[in-house]
Amino acid sequence: MVIETAYNIYINKIWEASKTAMERLREIVLWGDSIMRGVVYDEAKQKYSLASPNGAEAASRVLGIPLRNRARMGCTVDKGLTLIQKDLKTEKEEGEGIEAALLEFGGNDCDFNWGQVAADPEARHQPRTPLDRFSVHLEEMIRLVRSHGMRPVLVTLPPVHAERYLTFICRPSRDREGLNRDRILSFLGDVQFIYRWHERYNNSVVRMATEAGCLVADVRSAFLEERHYEDRLCADGIHPNEKGYTLIEQALEDFGFQCRARGIIA
Repeated sequence: MVIETAYNIYINKIWEASKTAMERLREIVLWGDSIMRGVVYDEAKQKYSLASPNGAEAASRVLGIPLRNRARMGCTVDKGLTLIQKDLKTEKEEGEGIEAALLEFGGNDCDFNWGQVAADPEARHQPRTPLDRFSVHLEEMIRLVRSHGMRPVLVTLPPVHAERYLTFICRPSRDREGLNRDRILSFLGDVQFIYRWHERYNNSVVRMATEAGCLVADVRSAFLEERHYEDRLCADGIHPNEKGYTLIEQALEDFGFQCRARGIIA
């Protein structure tokens, strides 16, 4: 609640400070992970596929702003930073007017190697990207896109459904046996630790936006306002389903229309 209140105060200040920025937003570039790519889990086929259209691409069409979607499944801030550096070097993203860069990371960064956790739940396991390194690399992304004349926009993370995700990672698959749920729970302490741990990375995104003076496209709140947000998630507990991508589309459209109404974009 404290972060939510601080965010609301911050975002109002940013709106006011940005009223004089009347340049036309020519194009949006999006770097992120599978959620911004529009990945869904097909439970019947037990595989991932792409939603069509996904939330970000549908919103860009409604807003009439071209979108260059560079999101990649499994992308962390480490991989994302490398991709951004490569893109900016080879494609020379810098152009006339304002170009915005949407940055959506954290969902893969906070994840653990669950096979290793199940094998030794008493060990001190680290996530794919420790939180301090996550913050450092996110800050570097912001600096990098600004150095190329783009306005960074940080995107908050849709919430995970802890119980559903734990069931998903413990399931047996074609190429491996299921993981031991009790051993993973021994490491976690309780199943909702998954939600809280993921939330820490989202909080870091909001905090970084505040410190760096970035705009925030608040996707997370659109899910949390739902009485049963899990109905908007796939069976894996982490990816939005078709209804979830509709929420993301609406959240990004609302963000875009608010920017336009306040003179941040034309």
